[in-house]
Amino acid sequence: MKIGDLVKLKGFSLSSPNDIPHGLIIASLGLDKYKIKWLNDELATRWAVSVIMPSDKLELINSN
Repeated sequence: MKIGDLVKLKGFSLSSPNDIPHGLIIASLGLDKYKIKWLNDELATRWAVSVIMPSDKLELINSN
């Protein structure tokens, strides 16, 4: 994963795609952690996700 990639929160295989937080990677912090700009703040708040996420909790949707 790199800056500019579109990602989603991993582990929502049975959920509707509209209920899954999607975001853009805006910074790589090292140690496989990334700063994420969540595209839908309401969903990010509902799932209590942080702006700093480890790579094992993210699923790559589209690479830049």
